[in-house]
Parts: sequence; C-alpha cells; structure tokens
Amino acid sequence: MRTLSIFVAATFLLPGAAAMAQTPAAPAPKKQPAPKPAASKPAPKPVAVPPVPPAPATAANDAATQAAQAQLKKDKAELDQMRSTTVNLIRALVQEGVLSKEKAEAMLPESERGALADVVPKPKAAAPAEPTPEATAEAKPVEDESATSTRRKRGQTVRVPYVPETVKSEIKEQVKQEVLAQAKAERWAEPGTLPEWLDRIVWEGDMRLRYQGEYYQSDNVPPLVYNAFSGSNLTNTQQDTDLWRIRVRLGMLAKITETLGAGFRLATGNLNNPVSTNSNLGNNFSAQQLILDRAYLKWDPSERWSVMGGRMPNPWFWPTDLVWDEDLNFDGLAGSFKPKLSPTTTAFLTAGAFPLQQFQSTPTTPNPQDKWLFGVQGGAEWKPDATMRAKGAVALFDYQNVSGQPNTIAQPNANDWTLPAFKQKGNTLFDINFGTGNPAAFALAPKYRILNLGGEFDLGQFDPVFFKFAADYAKNIGFDRAEIRARTGLDVEPKTNAYQARLTIGADVIRKLHDWQFFVGYRYLERDAVLDAFTDSDFYLGGTDTKGYFVGGFYGLDRNVWLRLRYLTGNEITGPALGNGSSARLPLAIDVLQADLNVRF
Repeated sequence: MRTLSIFVAATFLLPGAAAMAQTPAAPAPKKQPAPKPAASKPAPKPVAVPPVPPAPATAANDAATQAAQAQLKKDKAELDQMRSTTVNLIRALVQEGVLSKEKAEAMLPESERGALADVVPKPKAAAPAEPTPEATAEAKPVEDESATSTRRKRGQTVRVPYVPETVKSEIKEQVKQEVLAQAKAERWAEPGTLPEWLDRIVWEGDMRLRYQGEYYQSDNVPPLVYNAFSGSNLTNTQQDTDLWRIRVRLGMLAKITETLGAGFRLATGNLNNPVSTNSNLGNNFSAQQLILDRAYLKWDPSERWSVMGGRMPNPWFWPTDLVWDEDLNFDGLAGSFKPKLSPTTTAFLTAGAFPLQQFQSTPTTPNPQDKWLFGVQGGAEWKPDATMRAKGAVALFDYQNVSGQPNTIAQPNANDWTLPAFKQKGNTLFDINFGTGNPAAFALAPKYRILNLGGEFDLGQFDPVFFKFAADYAKNIGFDRAEIRARTGLDVEPKTNAYQARLTIGADVIRKLHDWQFFVGYRYLERDAVLDAFTDSDFYLGGTDTKGYFVGGFYGLDRNVWLRLRYLTGNEITGPALGNGSSARLPLAIDVLQADLNVRF
C-alpha cells in the first residue's frame, strides 16, 4: 500500500510540477490610461479656477512593480517546494523498486540527478511458487481474531507490476526505430525494391543451336581397322554425317563477402566427355540432360591475390585451344599472384593442383596410384594505352601416373588403373594385356610433361575494327624413347611438337546488329605433343596427330544474338603404324563445317 500511495502521489504531482515549471511568471500590471474628461457646456462667464497639479506617475509605477515582484517570489517558492516534493517522490519510487535508477535519471533534469546517487533499490521478492491444490485449500482466508476490522485476510498476496506510460512509450519508440533500421538496411520495407541479397548475385547464360557437317576422305580405312592398330574407339571414319546439336549453359556468380565469392553452372552434355557440352537432337524426342559443369569458391583477399577451389573455369592463360578445349573445366585448387610492375605492365604467376583420377585398393588392383595434373605458369601483360595490348606466358604442365603399366600373367588386372578414363585419338598407345588387340586395354605409352609458350597481341587503333593475333607452342619434354622401350617393348619415334596461330579482324566483341569478325588460322599438332584427351574437340573431331587450317566469321543479328560459321579441315601428320615397327601408316582426313546460332542472356 505504501508503494501504491507513493506512485499515485507521483502520478498526480509530476504533471503539476511540470506544468508549474512551464508556467511563466505573472507580468507587471500595465498602466491604465487616464479617462478622457467629459464634455461640458461653456459657462456664460469664465470663472478662474486655480490649476491642480497632477499626481506623480512614478509612484503608481513603483507600486505595480513591487506587486509583480511579490507575486513572482511567491510563485518561485511554490515551484521550489513542488520540485523538492517531486524529487523526493521519485527517490521513493526508486527505493521501492517501482522505477529503475536509469529511468528515474532520465525523468529528472541533469542538475537534480545527484539526488539519486545514494538511493539503493530494495531487492525484488522471489515469485511465489505455484500453489498445489492442498496448499490452496489450507490458504483459505480465516477470521483474524486480533484485528479490529471485520475484513478477512487473503491466503496469498498477488502483486501486479505497473509500467509507467513514459516507459511504455520509450520501449515502443526504441523497437520501432530498430525495426525501421533493419527494414531500411534490407530494403524490404521500400515498395518496388528487391531484397539486398539479390544485388550480390549475378546470373549468366547462353544457348547455341548448331548444324554440323562431318566429311570423311574416301581413302580412310574402316573404323574397326583404325581402332585395332591405333587403340582408338572411333565409330565412323568413312560415312559423311549431318548432326543437329544444342548447347545450353546457365550459371550464377554470388558475392558472399567482400573477398569471397561462389559460382556454379549447369550445362548440357554427358558425364563421360570433359571437352564437350553438346547434346545431339533427333533422339526420338527424348529429353536432354543437364550436368553440374562448375561449382567453386573464389577468394580474392586483394587485387594481387586470387585463389579458386572446386570445379572451376580454366585458370590458365590460353590464347588458343591447342592445349585446352574451350569447354574444359578443372577439378582442384589454383592460385594466382598479379603484381603490378609499372603503370603499363602487370605480371602474373599461377599454380594449381588437379586430381584426374583417384582410386581405392582392391584385391584385383592392390597398388593403384592416383593420377594428378600439376601446373605453373608465369607471364606479363603490357598495355601502354587503350588501343594496344600484348600478353604472353610460359607454362609447365606435369601429368603424374597417366602412363600405362603392362599387366602380368600372375596379376592380369593389377594395372588396369593405368588405362585412361577418356581419350580422343592420336596419342601413342599400347596394349597392356599381352597384345589381345582390344582397344579398351590400350593405355598411354609416353609420359607427358608439357612445356607451353603462348601469347596474343591486340591492336585497336582503327576502332571499331580490331586486329588480333594469337599463337601457341607446345612440346612434350617428358617423352623418353628409351624409357618407353623398356616399359612397353615399343620403339616409338618422338613426335612431340605443336603450334597454332590465328588472326582475327573485326569487332572486339560481338554485341549488337552488324558487328562482325573474320578469322583464319593454322594448326600443327604432332601425336604426343599434348594429351589428346583435353585438346580441342572440333578440329579433326578431336585429338592429336593432325595438321590443317580453319577459317570462319561472326555476324551480329541483334543485341546479344550472333551467327558463327566456320570450316575446319584436318589431315593426319603420320597416322598410326600398321603394326609394331611398320613404316606403313593409316590415313585419316576429316573436314568439319559448323553453323551456329548463339544467344547470350
């Protein structure tokens, strides 16, 4: 009851004190104007009346001033008394635990807050335990014999805490401001806007419709004969073919933090071909499949450093598709360092490690070795102005455990893990199963350690017509003729050089209607210069041991819509030998015509 009385008193006195504090002092009484004399009729005869001196004005003013000061002094005394009473009531509320000390200080002016310094709030009483039915029965009110009042006592006291309206308003305003701040930061309260996280995601995609004509030379040998001596798995070497193909790719790039990003891409294709995302039409209206083409994280702690991990896009600088097919993606980890050497020159150094195949030991293959690709590349880019650019690099790509190991009679399948998971055609192969002639048992004869030099030069002084020249050179420095003879029993002549050059004239990028490009190039790729599994899959329908030229062009049909037409003609350089040690070679010539309709979105 004491707490309630104090709180009720404070409730009534606080508004009164505030009102008194805001009431201005009574103004001094204004001097009343002297009344105008009443008009009187003129006397018949003027009578001389002695003048009466007026009362001095200063006396009236002094009296009014003294009255105002007396009233002001009285009001000030009442206000001081009310302020003192209010402060004492707030102290009592804090001491009783009705108000927190922080809330009470917020209600007082800064000059009065010192009055709460020595106030110690009473500890709150513990909440009563939930009464049991038996306890409730025992707690029924009984007659108080010692009390003079006829009222009965209650079994328990229920206290309802009271929250002042000022505290309620303050809490409501604080919650409102927090919600508005969150809504503004995340932009979900603004009409016509998207959530903030969508700004950190970029979608990209393209689609291609292709007609492909494959034309074979008339003196090519049948595929069964070619495969038996080369170890390839070709299905056609003589019959011209028309194909209708489609390619669809849809990817997303997400900015997780300021330095960390993620990317993934879906594409058409199949799980057994790493260098093509084409799907053939004409399968009795069967649906096409999508595969996970990319899924990686990219960390860019600064402009100079970059690290990628997962299934990622090609991390190397590759001016042509001599070594790497344009659809090839890499599994593993790669990092780049790009120091700026001068205002016009930037160097770069890239290194990576990529698992090709990983194995588990089994009773039939007790000692398999994981296959890896390790690479390092260094180069520089020179850009003196906006109209000229040159870039070049040298790289070393080292394949580990990709060469075949012959099986033995005691363990006929122990080295089956050395068979390649994917091959196109051209590399020197040998039968690891004692010359059975089964193409599925052919493995790579040489080791592959590729030295690669590449560069490109762009000239834009005649914008919108650009001139671009790109070239690549590759050599397998891991080829060891004596080592191959000791491991396989074959005497293989080294054919380990490759080069490709391309000239492009026209628009820098095909973006809109009437943009155009024309290109022409030449390719020379000996059989063991690079791994045939990962080189371009369009020229010569993929693989090595080929030479020839290609020509074509682009033409913009609309914004982000263009047509590409190209013709690629390839012939064998040596061809597979017609038997071990034979000088006779099997011919194979393939021409390819492609007409592509591309859209980008």
